[in-house]
Amino acid sequence: MKSFVVYSLIGLVLLVAIAGVRCDCDDEKAPDESGLTHFFKNLGCKVNQGAKDVADAAKPFADKIGEGAKDFGSSVAQKYDEFKHKLTDEASTTPKAPVAYDAPTEKVPLAPIGGSPPPAL
Repeated sequence: MKSFVVYSLIGLVLLVAIAGVRCDCDDEKAPDESGLTHFFKNLGCKVNQGAKDVADAAKPFADKIGEGAKDFGSSVAQKYDEFKHKLTDEASTTPKAPVAYDAPTEKVPLAPIGGSPPPAL
């Protein structure tokens, strides 16, 4: 658990350091701000700018994945329509004649309810 916290803090520091290079945040401290408030406000600005940079870098990949998903979805829908029409066309061309059952029926006597005990061996 301690290592997770340490690695998280190191990752946060690296993120702030990387995002701080291109950050357009206001580095001036307002007279009514404490040092801690200014630190967290500046940190939030740098993290926000870093997230925007990551989103801009990932946008081409996300667009490509989205286009692939659209193509896949439309091809699946097209195959479904073809299959559905094939099944409905086959069903409409097959004649539906009533099945005639001309076999004689037989009455089968039921076994007695009480039954007899099984024979002794």
